[in-house]
Formats: sequence, C-alpha cells, structure tokens
Amino acid sequence: MSLYRTFVGLKVPVTPELAEVLDWLGRLGPAVRPVRAECLHLTLKFLGETPAGQVGDIVTRLTEVVSRCGVFDLGFRGIGLMPSHRPRVVFADLDDPLHDAPKVGGPAAAIEDSMEGLGFARESRPYRPHLTLARVRGRPPVELDELAEVFKEVLLSELTCTEFELIRSDLGSGGARYTTLARLPLSG
Repeated sequence: MSLYRTFVGLKVPVTPELAEVLDWLGRLGPAVRPVRAECLHLTLKFLGETPAGQVGDIVTRLTEVVSRCGVFDLGFRGIGLMPSHRPRVVFADLDDPLHDAPKVGGPAAAIEDSMEGLGFARESRPYRPHLTLARVRGRPPVELDELAEVFKEVLLSELTCTEFELIRSDLGSGGARYTTLARLPLSG
C-alpha cells in the first residue's frame, strides 16, 4: 500500500516583497533555510501519512466542506520568529490577525472535524495561521533579528483566496516537493 505525506493548504503566490525577504533569508548562511518560492503556503490541516487509496474519500469530504466556505481576502505582514527565545521557524503573520484569523480559522476547524471522521488525529495545539518563510537549524544568526525588525511592518502579500488544495509533500535533500492532488474551489 502506498502512503503519501499530505496536507490541506492555501498556496500563496510570490510577490516582489516576499521574493525580497526570501532572498535576504537565503543570505543568512546555512543555519537559515528559506522555503522555495513555489512552496509558499498556509497550512489548514496537516494530514501526514495518507494511504493513496484514501485520497478519493478525502477529496469528497473536503469538497463538501469548502462548498460552505466563501471566497475571502487575506494578507501577510512582517516577519516573526517561533519560538522567540531560540527560533526554529521564520514566518509572516496575518496582516490583521483579529479580522483575518476567523476567515481562515473557520474553514480550518471544519476541515479538522471532517478529517477526524476519516481517522486523522485532531491537532493538539490551537490553530495558528501563518506563512512559513524559513526553517532555522542550529544557532540563528544575529542578522535574523535585524531582518525581522526591518520587515516588521511591511505588507508582504495580499491575495484573494478562491481555492484550497490537497497537497502531497515529498521530502528530499533539496527540501520538500509539492504535488497538488486536488483543487478545492471555494463557493462564491
């Protein structure tokens, strides 16, 4: 039986501002590994190991969920570090977390419920929508804090969300490679 590593996500197109941030992150040395531009996404639900034969059932359930979700606008602003004391992830936060988090959180919760019905474990942590820009391995360079300060108020991306995707992730030495298994258009 073939297993895929999958997640439900929202692909985020590269803007000049995101390209600039990724370029700067790439100059910080081997401890900082930027996400490849074509892999930028907001995760709604990480499914993990998924039997290939279950993909059809997943798509059916997800199609039902997204048929109740309307199109919405979303933005990402600034650079944050998680955790703050010894960061492992460099991310962009929602432009307006109080206003934008429910737009994403509602569909994410509905997807979580739907996928639990297919045997996928619920996430133990509260959902925290963010756009991962880089992973940090080892000791982060001092310049990372400086870069976060420079881009703190910069609007990095604005987009209209018209679909979610079921994405297969294949890990390799050059980073993850993504393949869209299904496009899930939002209603209206």
